[in-house]
Amino acid sequence: MEENKKGYLYFPFYMRMEDARILVFGAGEIAARRAAMLAKTACRLTVIAPECGEEMRRLLAESGSCIVYIEDVYRSGCLANEDMDFVFAATSDEAVNEAIYRECRHREIPVNVASNHELCSFYFPATVEADGVLIALASADASKQTHKKVKELRRSVERALREEG
Repeated sequence: MEENKKGYLYFPFYMRMEDARILVFGAGEIAARRAAMLAKTACRLTVIAPECGEEMRRLLAESGSCIVYIEDVYRSGCLANEDMDFVFAATSDEAVNEAIYRECRHREIPVNVASNHELCSFYFPATVEADGVLIALASADASKQTHKKVKELRRSVERALREEG
């Protein structure tokens, strides 16, 4: 079969998050940023990590019971009995992140590896929130060059909304 090379590598869409089961492995800075964004939705969010960074501790304290924290490490096969809609691998160990990726792909669970775009079946767009509107900005290929452009565009949109408001 011939591979389709035309079109976007990634496609942006919005998904209903009510009761979506989301699992984040890791509790450092990047994991905390991902969890903070997800905590704004109506998802069921679980964080698994052997220890929490300062940002994640603060988020857990602020969120009350909205985020379940499990003090543990990733173990091969641990997703067998889980019914997750999405998984985020944001540990500080590349080998662990890759193992999470492989297990998720095997179990057909969409996965985002924060440190390696090539190991992502989806990724987080840059977002801007204003007056109940959520604007998502993303590159079509997730490269570092377009990532910088998206970051600059997000700042421009934020400035424009501040000036308008």
